[in-house]
Amino acid sequence: MVRPWGAVLLHTLAAGLAPSALLAQTVIVDGPAQTVLPSLTPTLQVRAIGLGPSRPIQYNLQVATTSDFSVLVLDSTFNSPDSVLTVQITRPLPSQATVYWRVGARSFIGPQAQSQSSGARVVPAWLTLVEPNSPQGNRYDIRRPLFVWRSAPVTAATGPWRYDLEILNVGRPEVGVTNLRDSTYRPAIDLQANASYRWNLRAILPNGESIRVYSQATFVITDPLLPTTTLLYQNFPNPFPSAVAFATCFWFDVGSDGAKVSLDVLDLRGNLVRTVVPGNDGIQDFEPGRYGRGAPGASSNCDNRFVWDGTATDGRTVAPGVYLARFRANNGAPTFRRIVFKGR
Repeated sequence: MVRPWGAVLLHTLAAGLAPSALLAQTVIVDGPAQTVLPSLTPTLQVRAIGLGPSRPIQYNLQVATTSDFSVLVLDSTFNSPDSVLTVQITRPLPSQATVYWRVGARSFIGPQAQSQSSGARVVPAWLTLVEPNSPQGNRYDIRRPLFVWRSAPVTAATGPWRYDLEILNVGRPEVGVTNLRDSTYRPAIDLQANASYRWNLRAILPNGESIRVYSQATFVITDPLLPTTTLLYQNFPNPFPSAVAFATCFWFDVGSDGAKVSLDVLDLRGNLVRTVVPGNDGIQDFEPGRYGRGAPGASSNCDNRFVWDGTATDGRTVAPGVYLARFRANNGAPTFRRIVFKGR
């Protein structure tokens, strides 16, 4: 019988094999031929040959992530009166793992016959974020962009998938929805313009197994209108560096009258570490507009003129820790933003 956690389902294919006395004992297993499996719960065809007339036959299906079967992810023993079976795996195999399988079979009056190991086959990713998920970041000129993802197929005995989605603004949850059934979602509220967002998604199966995937980089909602206020946004990524960003990026707006701008990085004692504005071009007087964003059509959300790479004025890398961005316009009161540098 099938083990309580439901590794496989069985179906009879056929019976009429050649007389067992004329055949050597062997087990043949046919599975998907593709290098990447078509689902997380593949189907196997099993033939037990030469085991004699004694019934039932005891089968042992093993799936492992190592070719020597030292690391098993499925080990299921079941009985069947049939020597030709369809075996439907119902326990999802590990996401993106390389797997091998084999089947042993024995009657109750003979030794076990063992199939050859089959593999290597690659399990598809349980969950993939499609959009927005560019490693360089995404930009949208609409306040409610469409979120798209895909899940690997599973058998009906295992699924269906459901999803919990979360959208974060500078690390703070701004949108959260649960029990989604589709693979797309459009927010019911407008997202803020000129803010840096990330999102993550949790895919859940009825048995409680789940996986959570995070977007590779940030996405932003752009606002084509000229700003009315001069201000500095929170730098991103923060902390930095990240897997996709060597430096942290600064965005700032200059209001309708323009402004003389300075932007410095300080340590917690107030000592100057690095000046970002004015930069190498010496520009300090800015016309009304939005600064720090990547150019339209560029692969990055960041203008490399307004970044800090964790080095001091003399070019040496500073110690990991917390630093401050000090932004000042027209010699007014400064604005500060907290920077976390993870070091190199």
